[in-house]
Amino acid sequence: MTGVTREVLSEVRSRANIVDVVSETVVLKRAGKDFRGLCPFHKEKTPSFHVSPEKGIFKCYGCGEGGDVFAYVQKVRGLDFPDTVRDLANRYGVQLVESPEQRQEQDRRQMIRALYEEACVYYQSLLSHPEEGSFAREYLERRGMDAAIIEKFRMGYAPNAWDGLITYLTQKMKVSQQFLEECGLVRQKQGASSYYDLFRHRLMVPICDGDGKVIAFGGRTLGDDQVKYLNSPESPIYRKGDHLFGLHLAKEAIRKNDSVIVVEGYFDAITPHQFGFTNTVATLGTAMTESQARLLVRYTDSKRVFLSFDSDPAGQKAVERGIETLSQIAEGVGIELKIIRIPGGKDPDECLRATEGPGGLEGFQKALEQAPLIVDYEIENAINGIDMSMHTGRIEASRRVVPILSRIKSASARMEYIRQSASLLNNREEELLADVRQFRKDNRLDTDSRQSPFQSNSGGGYQNRGNYQGGGQQQINFQGGGGSGGGGAPKKFKDKDGKWKVKPAPDPYSEAPMPRKARDISGAGLISAERQLLAHYLVSRDDLEVVSRALLEWDLITPEHQEIKSAIEGIGTQFNTMEDLQYKLMDRLAAEEELRMPLTEIILKVEEIRKQDLPVQVVISDYKGKILLERLKTVINRMRQLLGMSNDDVQIKEIMTRINELNHLNKVELVSARTLEDLDDLKRKIEAVETAYHL
Repeated sequence: MTGVTREVLSEVRSRANIVDVVSETVVLKRAGKDFRGLCPFHKEKTPSFHVSPEKGIFKCYGCGEGGDVFAYVQKVRGLDFPDTVRDLANRYGVQLVESPEQRQEQDRRQMIRALYEEACVYYQSLLSHPEEGSFAREYLERRGMDAAIIEKFRMGYAPNAWDGLITYLTQKMKVSQQFLEECGLVRQKQGASSYYDLFRHRLMVPICDGDGKVIAFGGRTLGDDQVKYLNSPESPIYRKGDHLFGLHLAKEAIRKNDSVIVVEGYFDAITPHQFGFTNTVATLGTAMTESQARLLVRYTDSKRVFLSFDSDPAGQKAVERGIETLSQIAEGVGIELKIIRIPGGKDPDECLRATEGPGGLEGFQKALEQAPLIVDYEIENAINGIDMSMHTGRIEASRRVVPILSRIKSASARMEYIRQSASLLNNREEELLADVRQFRKDNRLDTDSRQSPFQSNSGGGYQNRGNYQGGGQQQINFQGGGGSGGGGAPKKFKDKDGKWKVKPAPDPYSEAPMPRKARDISGAGLISAERQLLAHYLVSRDDLEVVSRALLEWDLITPEHQEIKSAIEGIGTQFNTMEDLQYKLMDRLAAEEELRMPLTEIILKVEEIRKQDLPVQVVISDYKGKILLERLKTVINRMRQLLGMSNDDVQIKEIMTRINELNHLNKVELVSARTLEDLDDLKRKIEAVETAYHL
């Protein structure tokens, strides 16, 4: 597949949120951690189509379709796999590697990443140097930074020299000074051919991507430089609007707390981490962008985002300037955006380190708990200082509030705020509603220029009747349903009294019916056991080690499952977390259509196993028992075939003896096997018969 590398698949997967992609063609509603809607691949009236943003997969419990974001787009649009990847890559700005020039560019990006990592190591070493880093360490001590937080954020020191980094990198990495300038690490002297370090006598804070790889730096001056903070320029690996400072360190805490705190500066993020608010990230010199907002919602189910601005006039003006954009982002991405008012006119860093006044840990926690929704914040600010006892004041307040209410997209939310505001302004609800309707009409807020994917028109678009029509050209029918594969209208049956009833919707976490091919091979029980076993590879490192060792010389009976096992073994230990292992596995197998459904089932079992806390040894024993039972049945049947073909009395007697021995293994030894060693011993006995008779 030209241009489609594992690196490309990984990058596309990280950017293409599966909920956003599916939502283009299916109306999804939250159902716990997942989302649910009507399946686009078969007719149904009761939603059985589930999307898991945490796992990055979809699954229909009616027709059995399942897979990742690539599988969904491929199925919906009728594309082959390479075209599916190209389509998503183009939409999310991921460059494919399809020509020598593009391969050269990819190699260049990898070298830039390596240089930033090496620069970080260089700065870290200087911060810990007894002499070179003493001034920077004293500065950090004054700010209350302990050794653990310094190490956690990999802070460093850029020396007060013109060519310290240049000398280090040109010698260590064998690169030219010109290339270092292209990377954004050094600058060329004006009117000269020589270069100098971009960062000098500064405390260095590395900026990392979501995987923790260094992609840029922020440098805080330690001298009298007029530029207090100097940041890396944008480069082939860094666009500040696409990243959030500290996200790689905050991801797990965001999931655990089901919320995220977004601040403005580096230390406004670092200090909260030191005080236990480890779900804090920072924007990178800009107001929050839609790209950053979409990053955040991947890690919080409730999509609660707390935005902290300084309480000083400059911070308030920043809020006012960006309030409309932030509101649009909040509604567009679906986040519950709240504004934190930091007490005492401080930023989060100053507030948490304060020992007097309204700040401190308790002050920050209280500000977090009392943070209003962005609409409430706008309304409060709009009427602040207006004398509501005067009719002129109430008129002015209404004039300011109407545009805020008019921008609320949700009709039900808009009506609720109109009711609240009418009471607050001592106004009649119907009059305020009339003003809002007029404002929306005058500003064309009731007309959405974007065609809804669920509206039918001659130019194409998704129609919620089982069809997908793309680009006004190709139309693919997914009416499906009926037959033994499930789907169609809800199934009806007669109860014992002869009354018709509707069969309950399937449990969204129960196992889907097995394809006939799989049942013919080995039976649903064995398939379930194999999937349970493969899921344990993804549960924890301990389980992975136990299962890998136990199945070292065992091949799974189901060919698709054996391919998945081989892919896991191929990854080996080259992963960071269990989530990382899952995504690497999905990237390896993304193009294998026949593996999508079983891999989806396996991923869904992982959380179930974690909840049950079932010992992996029990699962291994269960599986090995089932697989040996299948092999025994096969060997006995083949031995009986040999018996029917033989005319030699001696051979017949020998075969019958072997069959009796195998039956004894089946009825006695296999039943009484208690340990994995017993099962391994039975496997060797069966293999001995297979070898002796060339079965």
